[in-house]
Amino acid sequence: MRFAHLSDSHLGARQFGLLERETDFYDVFAKNIDKIIEKDVDFVIHSGDLFDNNRPSTEALLAFQKALLRLNEAKIPIYAIAGNHDSILRKGALPPQVLFKDIGLKLISDNHPVYTEGPVLICGVRYVPSSQSRALKSAYDQLSKLADKYLKSILVSHQGIDKWMHEDTHEIELSEMPQNFDYYAMGHVHNYVEEDFGKGKLVYPGSMEIWRTSESNENYREHGKGFVVVDLSYDKPQVERVKIDLPREFYKEVIDYNKFDERLKIIKEEIQSLDNKPMLDLTIAGGDFDSAEVYEVIKESLGDSVLNLRPSFKPDKVLEEERIIDETKILDPRTLLQKRVNEKYGNDEVNKLSVDLLDNLSVGRIGDAKFISDRFYSQHYFNEEESEEADNVEIKESDNLDDYLDNHLDNHSDDLTQEDSENESSKQMRFDDF
Repeated sequence: MRFAHLSDSHLGARQFGLLERETDFYDVFAKNIDKIIEKDVDFVIHSGDLFDNNRPSTEALLAFQKALLRLNEAKIPIYAIAGNHDSILRKGALPPQVLFKDIGLKLISDNHPVYTEGPVLICGVRYVPSSQSRALKSAYDQLSKLADKYLKSILVSHQGIDKWMHEDTHEIELSEMPQNFDYYAMGHVHNYVEEDFGKGKLVYPGSMEIWRTSESNENYREHGKGFVVVDLSYDKPQVERVKIDLPREFYKEVIDYNKFDERLKIIKEEIQSLDNKPMLDLTIAGGDFDSAEVYEVIKESLGDSVLNLRPSFKPDKVLEEERIIDETKILDPRTLLQKRVNEKYGNDEVNKLSVDLLDNLSVGRIGDAKFISDRFYSQHYFNEEESEEADNVEIKESDNLDDYLDNHLDNHSDDLTQEDSENESSKQMRFDDF
């Protein structure tokens, strides 16, 4: 038996406020579904963060509906859990995935944590925050007791494990995971992870798109973005990585100011050869230069050729300040600032702004700091008239969508606690059935 495992599609994500990036996420998701159907698998597992928001836009809902109908047509069932992005963390709240239950989505939830697909147990737990780790471990223990009763077993979970998450951001430790499942279909970590664990394999397929620019890293260059196909017919599952080409390139580079003109010319030539405008993240470091002047040169040379330009500047004075901090190890304000800003806003642009301002203000570069803040404001805020118009449109769409979701969930909430109809190809169970 073979199945596809994918995760963290974040449908509806509008990276840096760009409509083109939202469209990219939809296009990549559709490509993943096309490839899954081509692979002719027996079923699909999506391990959380199907949507970027627990109140997804109409476009995001339609993007998944189209994919689900295509899977239905190919007679490929799909199982899914809610991640932290598409969860509402309050008692009795329902994730947007429930909207698709009546047209074939098999939602792994508190009411229905267990399904079977032939001789295979498919079970899981929706996202649980670290503050409720005891409940998470209890749920894992209950599911673990069932795993030994089946020929093959799959645990589906959207959690950060300490080995692959930064300190204080994980919800569970690897040593606390049950060890008797054949396959661990994980979500939440956006890098690709494949590791032997217990008697089987633990896999994070990673995000389908570059959701944060930090994801355009070594892991991405080696493993790409996409999903995995898992073959359960072996003693230990065999995992095939399937890469999906992204619609646009991400350039992330540090340029020595002494080689600035030379390197800028090469980057321009590379970018102009691409089919779609790329995302460009440049850091100009070293030398004694004026950030505003360098920015104008970059903008004039590359501005029309890229979808998004994110320059940062680290002249000699800034680099010297960083070197002193690293050597003394007394205090690292940049790391502390990044952590706090990320916790509060979870936004790459705001995080980058805070660090750029700190770097320049800490060495007395008041003019550069003002330039950076002014540029940020001009790029991310509209004039008052445009802002009011945008707010009115957004509120109207939000109100309509809220009414739609609330009405739909109210009308179907009773159905969610009932067993699926007997003509379904798989069987679903609750903890109470055991």
